[in-house]
Amino acid sequence: MPSKFKVLVFDLGGVLLEWDRHSVNALAPGQFLTIMNSTTWHSLDRGNVTLKEACKDFGDILGADPSVVETALDQAQLSLRPKTPLVQTIRDIKASNPDLKLYVMSNISRKHFEMVQSVDLPWSIFDKVFASGVEGMRKPDLCFFQHVIKETGANPSEIIMIDDTVENVCAARSQGMHAILVDKSLPSVGGILLYLLQDPLQRAEVFLKDNARNHDCIVEGHEEIRLKDNFTQLMIWELTDDEDIIYLKWPYGKMLGVHPSENGHLNGHSNGQSNGHFDGNAFVTSDVKNGLWNCFIEAPILTTREFPPDADTTSTAYLSLPERYVSTVPDFHLVFEKMITNLDRNEIMQTYFDPTRPRTAPEVCCNILRVFHKFGLGSDPRTKKTEDYIVDCLNNNACLNGNRYYSAPESFLYFVARLYAETRSESLQKRLNAVKARLQERLNVPTNPLALALRLFACQSMHIDSQLYRKDLETLMSLQDEDGGWPAGHFGCMGRTGARIGNRGLTTALVVRILQQEKRDD
Repeated sequence: MPSKFKVLVFDLGGVLLEWDRHSVNALAPGQFLTIMNSTTWHSLDRGNVTLKEACKDFGDILGADPSVVETALDQAQLSLRPKTPLVQTIRDIKASNPDLKLYVMSNISRKHFEMVQSVDLPWSIFDKVFASGVEGMRKPDLCFFQHVIKETGANPSEIIMIDDTVENVCAARSQGMHAILVDKSLPSVGGILLYLLQDPLQRAEVFLKDNARNHDCIVEGHEEIRLKDNFTQLMIWELTDDEDIIYLKWPYGKMLGVHPSENGHLNGHSNGQSNGHFDGNAFVTSDVKNGLWNCFIEAPILTTREFPPDADTTSTAYLSLPERYVSTVPDFHLVFEKMITNLDRNEIMQTYFDPTRPRTAPEVCCNILRVFHKFGLGSDPRTKKTEDYIVDCLNNNACLNGNRYYSAPESFLYFVARLYAETRSESLQKRLNAVKARLQERLNVPTNPLALALRLFACQSMHIDSQLYRKDLETLMSLQDEDGGWPAGHFGCMGRTGARIGNRGLTTALVVRILQQEKRDD
């Protein structure tokens, strides 16, 4: 869909350019702040006084020699350097949108404007520069914004103003312009511009393909590790139905998308154990004729060297595999019997197929019931205790702080919403209906990007009014990175250490599905 915006207006200092404070030694930062908030500074910006006249007044204000003040101002101008990443983004945007008009609107004196033109900016791509010292107006004077709007010939609603001063942003918005505040605590300007000017869905889809089979997990506190796992890859596959962008290791050793090289490494990547050597027999344990899946593809990390198959990954595999692959895996009824008899003392189905790891988790139970219902086995009376456990956790908000294996409450709500949407059991849907209330309680609650994507996907699955989650959707969209993907965030964690796990590919795959649904609903 073409963007409605036709004009971009950039500030210079703090937006296109940054100055080196350490190279300015003639005045202290506090002295700069004092003179910049004086009426003389405003007069200098508007071209009503010369630089020397202004520096004389500044000297009087500071009790300093006017020549020292002028030297400091010149030092500041000479230290200006382009913000290279943003400048490159602007070049790319202009190349893909040749009809887009670019302008500069800056508070700057005549002399300093002459000096700044020697800075290595691509001045030729700007249609015009509005320098306050030349125009006789300064920001935030409303007349200056009105003048720029008139000169561009565009409707204010078609103009994006980018500035690092909040009062200037306020003034721009008061005139109907779309204004972006530049601040280190806010999302990058380049990312916001790309979101506003280019199709975020198309960019996200390109990101997934450009990074095909490299959508590794990231573990907080262990950023040097690229975690290759089956579980997240299966989730991405289920969301995208695109096997070309994921990799897997089947329980019986078959590889999809990754191949051990002659030296035993998997595509040069390692989970960090055994010096990167891939020794599948060191950790892959399975039975039921190789129908049980292991989360790890390579040697386990941040846990024991031997790691058993688990019900979460196994369930997700049978949920995710396309029909064309069903005949290549063991019959699910064999796996079903293994799962439904793998109970704890409360008769709740357990996470691991290993008696030395007696663990239950409501999120895992959701995925177990999802796959049971997919294969028409959800009505088995032996599932009753597990179903009750999920319902109790839902009704009592048990996962508000996450769980042993999942770091955010949205993980549980996502899996519950998927179970609700996929089951054909009206009685189960009735028991799970509280998920709508739990999701609405989470709306607008700050969280990480992946958890936010899970929340919004679940809201759509439960047909919650889109106006209720509009703010969350806007927040999520503002987080799109310049390469088209979304941050990894986190949704899971290592049970033993609590280290949180995220995946950019998973976040982005979720957003793609969210945006596709939004388009269908329009």
